[in-house]
Amino acid sequence: MKISRAWRAVLHLALTLGLLAPAAPTFSKSDKGEKSDWPNWRGRNYDGVAPAKNVFNFTKGYGLKTAWKTTLGAAYSSVSIADGRAVTMFSDNTYDYLIAFNAQTGAELWRYKIDSMYVGQGGSHNGPSSTPLVDGNVVYSLGRKGQLFALDVKSGKKLWETHLVKEHHALQPFHGFTTSPIVQDEVLVLETGGTKANAISGFNKNSGKLLWTAGTDTVNYQSPIFASIAGQPQLLFAGDKYVYGLDHKTGKKFWEFRHNSQNQGFTPVITGSNRIMLMGNNQSISVEVSKAGDSFQARELWRSREIKQTLTPTVYHEGYLYGYSGFFLTCVNAATGERVWRSRPPGDGFVILVDGHLVVLTKSGELHIAAASPAGYAEKANLKLFEGLSWTPPSFAEGRIYARSLQEIASVEIAPVTQLLAVTRAVPTLHAPNSAFAQSIRKIESASDKNSAIDAFMKAQTAFPIIEDGKLAHFVYRGQAEDMAIMGDMFDLGQQVPMFRVADTDLYYYTIEVEPDARLNYRFFKNFEQPLVDPLNPVNAGGFSGRFSELAMPKYKRPTHLDEPVGARGTIDSLQFESKIIAGARALQIYLPNGYASSGKRYPVVYVNYGQQALRFGKMANTLDNLIGKTIEPVIAVFIHAPNSTVEYARQLRDQYAQMVAQEIVPFIDAKYRTLAKPEARAVMGGDEGGYAAFYAAFKYPGTFAHVGGQSSHMMAPEAEPLKNMITAAAQKPALNIYMDWGTYDYRSAGNYDWAEYNRAFAKWLEERGYKINGGQVHDGFDWASWRSRTDRVLEAFFALGR
Repeated sequence: MKISRAWRAVLHLALTLGLLAPAAPTFSKSDKGEKSDWPNWRGRNYDGVAPAKNVFNFTKGYGLKTAWKTTLGAAYSSVSIADGRAVTMFSDNTYDYLIAFNAQTGAELWRYKIDSMYVGQGGSHNGPSSTPLVDGNVVYSLGRKGQLFALDVKSGKKLWETHLVKEHHALQPFHGFTTSPIVQDEVLVLETGGTKANAISGFNKNSGKLLWTAGTDTVNYQSPIFASIAGQPQLLFAGDKYVYGLDHKTGKKFWEFRHNSQNQGFTPVITGSNRIMLMGNNQSISVEVSKAGDSFQARELWRSREIKQTLTPTVYHEGYLYGYSGFFLTCVNAATGERVWRSRPPGDGFVILVDGHLVVLTKSGELHIAAASPAGYAEKANLKLFEGLSWTPPSFAEGRIYARSLQEIASVEIAPVTQLLAVTRAVPTLHAPNSAFAQSIRKIESASDKNSAIDAFMKAQTAFPIIEDGKLAHFVYRGQAEDMAIMGDMFDLGQQVPMFRVADTDLYYYTIEVEPDARLNYRFFKNFEQPLVDPLNPVNAGGFSGRFSELAMPKYKRPTHLDEPVGARGTIDSLQFESKIIAGARALQIYLPNGYASSGKRYPVVYVNYGQQALRFGKMANTLDNLIGKTIEPVIAVFIHAPNSTVEYARQLRDQYAQMVAQEIVPFIDAKYRTLAKPEARAVMGGDEGGYAAFYAAFKYPGTFAHVGGQSSHMMAPEAEPLKNMITAAAQKPALNIYMDWGTYDYRSAGNYDWAEYNRAFAKWLEERGYKINGGQVHDGFDWASWRSRTDRVLEAFFALGR
């Protein structure tokens, strides 16, 4: 058909204006009307599910397109959207703020200063964690320190404020308040945490006046929801130990159930008219609630380890749960708790449900869309949205996805795109493809009988892992498996790296290149979650994270001080010490050198944090027996057990712990044993947080210890700052002999934390103030298998023979 010049002009104009583009997704009033917003944590129905329909139109070329993106400071707060506004919280590294944007354009509307910045603890980032709630013309929010407040959503003007700790005796969680508020009728509800029937509290939403409190439980990351269960509209909330059903108006308890699942972070998920699911650290649990007359009964339906160990909320869709188990997106049958599928793609992240599709924001900043189906994970569209770390679930409102990272916030529209799958994953390639090992693999792959070729190859090896050219390490696993991965010091903390497989065989392999003197921990993971020490490698060791196999490169010098001693040995006393500073009994194990009982001499003392592990995993009794009289003088060692190290060493009770050691345990040991009771003869040491606690005690109580040592010490900025302040504020610089070492392969996570860098920075800071640092960086990893290799260096730095 011939088209006239005039019609060609019209078509050109139409195409230019997009008039002939594929039809955009349309929304009915029920889809885009009053319920199409996302006004609070996990959306209007608190379930992570958007009610919109007909959102995605992939077959007609519609995918993900960034509508706007702008810089925003750190926070874990997600984005709430209502009436054309998107609100969230952030920190500018000086103050914490609540901020409102125009949801369509990204233009800032207003910001409200909450307080000075909340400094993240124990690896968490700075800034707020709670998600704001928009209710009509008011936005409610909670600062991480406990500031609960209401603002006019149009202007950002404060309407009222109260403080959970100062005014309502709430227990601030270790990582600050992270719970998100909800509103039902005239009551604002949030989890407060407390032991005086105040684990959850209801406030008048118009005035902030406390209406009621209920429940006795501690809380961490959980948030309440409102739902109808067993025909009864009710408030549901889970604490660390219990899950409750309450009357939202009065706080009256309908029912409670002790879940015992170590739940610290999860909003209950409704999986039916009378069923809820809770996810814990090591398992998930399904609870059924029934009603007979005026009474309720809650009973357990199942417990499952198929979905666990994640801070990612789960969504429910048509009989199945979709969420993360560890680092892997997982589908679980909601009726039975049985796993349906598990997938490495799209990577660790956060999931919501929109129009029957999983919308996933990965921690690496990628946005992925896949159908929510028990058939498996099949990606439809994706987009690289952020370069920085993302640690917040996305939101969906008015046909757009809203997401944020620790540095930016963005709005993503469903629009015509040239490429649906904008993120393509590189096909993994074998490291050192020209190595002798790689050539052997290629020969196996081309063999007519692969299994016989593998048998011959395995038989020819003398040791595993296979070391080549002094720098290549080839890891090999042989056995039937659905999936095989390797984890170890050479990768980011917790990262499982898939191993290569010779097709149609049971041979898996992986290659790395490291320093010729490196020593690293590693282990295999079979079928995503079954940890295995290398069955071909007889050398393994235990520690904080279980048992690992050891990779020792050719120039690594295996320490002899860990060997079983020959000849007379020291003795170990076991005592129970009663502390008045930290109430309760404390186990101490006291190493006394050979000859102590008959010598009549007085001895120097080293105090060891994580004492029980130092003896069991660190083999310090062997080290002392082997070194005393050869490289170090006879010494008493006090191994202090650590039943509550999580809070005592580097967190809430660090001051009390340091005081207990310096003012109770040291005098107790000096009175009970023949010690040299002077600082020059005392040392304190430890690894990780035990190292931090050693420095804290030495700096806070100058004149108690003259020697301090830390290995891979916990020196993140928020924890290191108090140590620096003690040195800076001291009238006279404490005289200390300092030992620090850390591994090239210590704990690290790209864009998140780096133990080696923290230790380097702290050591440099000390050197700039005139301290000499013994030790330094070694080509090793984290945990006792690493630290014990150098306990001889620590002790020799303090108590060298003839010093």
